[in-house]
Order: sequence, then C-alpha cells, then structure tokens
Amino acid sequence: MTKQVFISHSSKDSKIAASICSALETRGHKCWMSSRDVRPGENFQGAIVRAIREARVMVLIFSSNANNSEEIKKEMALASQSHLMVIPVRAEDVLPSEDFTYELATRQWIDMFNDWEQAIEQLGSQIDLAIPREEGAPQTAARSPAPKPAASKKSRLPLFAGIAVLLLSASAAAFWLARPSPPPPQPAPSAPKVAQQQPAPPAPSMDPAKLESDLWDSVKDSGDVAALNSYLAKYPGGMFAAAAKAKLAALKKPVPVKTAKAVAAPPQATDQPAAAAPQAIPASQPTPVSSPGATLSPQVQQAVDMARQWEQRARAVAEKAEAMAGQGQSGNRSRNNVGLFGRPHLGGLRSAGLDVINFPGGDHYAGGTRDGRAFGLGVLTGAPNHIYRERVGQFASDLLFGYGVVNRRDGNVRIGQWKGGIMNGYGAYLDANGRILEQGLYANDKLATPLKGN
Repeated sequence: MTKQVFISHSSKDSKIAASICSALETRGHKCWMSSRDVRPGENFQGAIVRAIREARVMVLIFSSNANNSEEIKKEMALASQSHLMVIPVRAEDVLPSEDFTYELATRQWIDMFNDWEQAIEQLGSQIDLAIPREEGAPQTAARSPAPKPAASKKSRLPLFAGIAVLLLSASAAAFWLARPSPPPPQPAPSAPKVAQQQPAPPAPSMDPAKLESDLWDSVKDSGDVAALNSYLAKYPGGMFAAAAKAKLAALKKPVPVKTAKAVAAPPQATDQPAAAAPQAIPASQPTPVSSPGATLSPQVQQAVDMARQWEQRARAVAEKAEAMAGQGQSGNRSRNNVGLFGRPHLGGLRSAGLDVINFPGGDHYAGGTRDGRAFGLGVLTGAPNHIYRERVGQFASDLLFGYGVVNRRDGNVRIGQWKGGIMNGYGAYLDANGRILEQGLYANDKLATPLKGN
C-alpha cells in the first residue's frame, strides 16, 4: 500500500522519527520510514527510491546526526527529482551545514524542541494542505463490506445442513413462545444503548485542524472586530493567529498604514552619502533589530534570528577567505569575462572553495565560491557608488539565496529570506536606528502580506 509521507531521518534519530510517525498516522496519514518498513532481505537502497517516488510529502527530521548524514543528502536529491514537497523539522537547535544550505534555505522550519504538541499540530496541518484527508475516506469505507464471503459459504452447504438449521430454528421459536413474556421494565436497557450510540457518529469528523480552518474561513473576510477576537480567544496560538492580529490592527488603526508609507521615502536619497567615505562604517557592527516599543511578528522574528546567525557565520568565512588570500593560499581574483546580470564571470579557476573576488565595477567578495562565482557563505561589499554597503549571508551564483542581511549606505537594513537576490519569504525593513519601517511576507521583493508584532 502506498505510503503518503516519507520520513527522512538519521538512524541515530529513530526514536524521535517513530514518535513523529505515530503522531502523523494517528491523524490519518500513512507514513514510510526505513527503520520500520524495509523488510528483511529487501534491497535497502531500492526500497528507499521506490518509497520516495510513491510519496506525496517528505518530512526531514534535522539534527546534528542528520547534518553529517550522506544518505539524507541522497534522499533530498531524490525528493527534488520527484518534485516532492519537503517539510523540514528540527529535532535540535542546530544550523544546517553548507551542503544543506542551498536545498533548505528558503523553507520555513518547524522546531520540535520548543513545544512538541504545537509543532506536531503545525506539521500535521501542513501535510493536510498537501494531502487532504478526505482522500483517505474511501479507502477505509472500502474495507467495511466484508460479510459477503460468509453468504457464499452458506450456499455451498449440503442440503441436510439446511434442514438441520430449519429444525434448530423451529425448536428455538418454540422455546421463545413457551417462555413467559418479559416484564415491562425489561425494554428500559435498550434506551441507554440508543443514547450511547447517538453521540458516537459525529466524533470522527471533529478534527481540530478542520474546525479551526472552518472558523477562520467564516471570520477572515467579515471585517468584524468581535468575530476576529472570538477566533483569537479560541485559538490564541493557532495557524491563522498572526493573520487575525494583522487584520485587527488594520481595522483598529487605519492611519498608521499611511504613516508607514510616508516613512519609506528616505530610500530616494540613495547616492548622497556615497562620497562620504563609505568604508568608514565598520562591517562587523550589525544594525539593531528593533527599538523599544516596536516588536516583530513571530514569523518575521524567526527569519530575522536565522539571518543574524547566518550573518555571523558568513563574516567568519569571509575573514578566513581574506586571510587565505593574504597568505597566497587563494587568489585575489579579478573577473575578465561577463556573466550574469552584466557581472564578469571568473573563468579558469578552481571549481569550489574559499576565495576573494574583485569585480570591475568596484564590488569585492570574500567567502565560498563554486565555478568562479559566489556560492555558500560570504560577504559582498558594494562599490562606493552603489546603494548597498554590503550583502552578507548565503549566496548562489553571486546572489543572496537563503537567509541574508543587506546594509544600505543610508543606514537602513533589509533582513530575512532571499531568493535570486531579492526578498522572498519573511523579512523586515529597518531604519538606521533599528525602528521597523515594514515587516511581513515578501514576494518578488515586494511586501505581499504586512504583519505586526504582538
């Protein structure tokens, strides 16, 4: 039978994998994991390949053990080939190595070590969206009509067995007729049975996630403050709590939205500070995330925290690359043939490693490289005439791809999730004093869903 959810895990994490598997199967999702479902004598690798091809969702249990597992890297590659939805969950507070960075950078983590019940609920809800549980209903219903084979067996009984049954039925009827009629109180026990059976049918359909989703659908477009508050009162930490709070804030305070747009005007003065010694700003001093009285939403706060962690690692990698270049262990390269977005492509160099690259326009990069381009962790320092002072974080093909921080020359900061060099995912735009100018979910470098803190 096809298993809908493939659980990828290190063999050292089999206990937590079994717990997650049990929780998901309780919700009605059939799971497959190698530590349980590979039969004795079966080809291990072949079974994994077949299970990934047949699955609809992969749940990656990430830990320090998984971080060093070559088998999980292969499973991730197979999932990518099969266009499988991958949901990463962290069993430990550990950051992925550079080998996992490219594949997992743009996916939202689920942390199991903070609140197990809430994390399982969130994981189950995401799988419900990819694999609606209504699809499983016909399968369970198809198993129930099993009594028919018994009828076929009766048809094969000899004639004398049928006569014996008739005789037994006649004697039983005579026995019941001879018995005195039951006293009047006797029918009373049947009433409780009916009463017990009445509440039983609704129980299977009372799915908490579906109830919450139905309630949210009924209030999200109502424009009623009381209705939105009723949802938050019942589900203070629900899947749609952040959206409900954002709608409440928009309903209660429509004026600050215009104020936020007016504050966004300073980016027009982009080239004015360029002549004032741009390199005088220390690259190692991060702009504060927030100021007193301003808070980030939970989703944005998680993205900002992750970006800051990757920023620290990227600066360390860049410092190492600069030191290697100073010692002659890597080249202080200059590009000579044009590549992506008009940037010269570095040809004839080693395929991967740490390096330092000087671009003709004045940009300077230090960090990980692959095929002569910025790839992995590093720091890209902008030329004096550019709007940005530096880009720090995860790179792919010279562009931010994953978690990153962009420090502008006017002091403003854009921080969060990136893809193809533009904001995609959760992030925030802060001014030079750390005040929040805007925050939320970005799509193609534009704020698609504004969010506010609690």
